[in-house]
This record gives sequence, C-alpha cells and structure tokens, in this order.
Amino acid sequence: MGTWMCPNIKCAYDKQMKPEERCPLCGKMAQEFEFKALGTLFKKKWAFKKKSEKAEAIESVLKRTKYCPRCGSTKVFWAYGLPQMWSLWDCKNCGYRGVLIIEDGKVAAKLRKDYERKKKGILSTTFLHLSTA
Repeated sequence: MGTWMCPNIKCAYDKQMKPEERCPLCGKMAQEFEFKALGTLFKKKWAFKKKSEKAEAIESVLKRTKYCPRCGSTKVFWAYGLPQMWSLWDCKNCGYRGVLIIEDGKVAAKLRKDYERKKKGILSTTFLHLSTA
C-alpha cells in the first residue's frame, strides 16, 4: 500500500491525499506512489521549485538593472560618482547624460533594437553620401 499524492510535478501541494481526491491547487486526481516512486516525485517537485525560484531571482535582478533611455544599454553609471550629482547618469555606449533612466528590460530591448536600426541607417546613408561624392 502506497501513499496518495498529487502527481503534478509543477504543483506545490505536497501533502498526503485520499484516493479519488483532487488536488486543491491544480485539480489533478490523486495518484498512489510506492516509497521509491514517492522519493522520485519529491525530487522532481523540489527541482521544479528550485528552477522556478531561480527564474524569479533572475527576473528580480533584471528589474533592478538600469538601462540607457537612448540606446537601451546596461553600460550606465552615476555621473562621476559624486554624491551631489546622484541623479545624473552617463551611458558609456552612446554618450547619453541625463537624469532619466529605464528599469524595464522589455522597454530597453525595444530601445536597443531601434537604436541599432537607426545606427545602421545613419551608417548606410553616410556611406552612400560619401560614395556619391
């Protein structure tokens, strides 16, 4: 006779259940597990939980990351590190200097894409202008 548990690896519910009972979190039907299989299930649930926590930690770090509002680069620093100028930011990538800073990675990715597109456009028009002269 085994232990009845929620078989869903992605479900955090790890309490013993009764036969024919549904998991209160995910709604899956309880399944019977022998001792060895139960250990494997717990290992898989633990690994999924750790993976989810790691993803949340990475997302948290990305939310704190500062991005340049002009080019979307992460190479932004406080201007000269002076305490009285704490709100001025310098971008080492495009030369931006100002008080506005972006903390949203998705917005920064769009800015970076637009900046690269504009940069290529400027280079190609400059090249065309120089080649026709």
